[in-house]
Amino acid sequence: MLKVVDIFYSIQGEGVQVGMACIFIRLYGCNLSCGFCDEMLHRGSYKEYSKDEILNEIKQYPSFHVVITGGEPSLYPLNSFIELLQAHMYEVAIETNGYDFSAIDSANWITYSPKDWDNIATFGFDEIKFIVNKNSDVKKIVDFDSHKPLYIQPENNRGSINHENLNFCIDFVKKNPKFILSVQLHKLIGVE
Repeated sequence: MLKVVDIFYSIQGEGVQVGMACIFIRLYGCNLSCGFCDEMLHRGSYKEYSKDEILNEIKQYPSFHVVITGGEPSLYPLNSFIELLQAHMYEVAIETNGYDFSAIDSANWITYSPKDWDNIATFGFDEIKFIVNKNSDVKKIVDFDSHKPLYIQPENNRGSINHENLNFCIDFVKKNPKFILSVQLHKLIGVE
């Protein structure tokens, strides 16, 4: 059984898969309490679903791209669930803070968003996304190197773009072009 906060169909607003129609499965719980978390639903109510119940629920949508998010998905041993989805032709992306990469390593795509910039993992993911505000100590990440896509995403307001942080990130990317700007497209176009 998985603790599910929400299952919904929308447009991916971040990273390499930006603009794709995706089915989102938001799981309950996180090992962190980030003050800037833009998704507080993972701490509220949830419903327990079996893996088959989730599969039946997502079949109503036409996309075969699934994003498992939270909270923190790697709190759950998800590999068998991911493999079930893949057996039904779904491509599975995970958004994680890196708590336990081994719990999600069957995924087709892993987006890693480290919160402890003093201890950044160097493998186990397909793209990395740093959440940045105008006061972030970006010196800690400017020398981070990877052959994977490196994204900078402004810390935004819960339902809208924070333009000061966005402008800071734009300037950062212009000075450090190995990074790519991620703007949370879903907030710009007004979808969940």
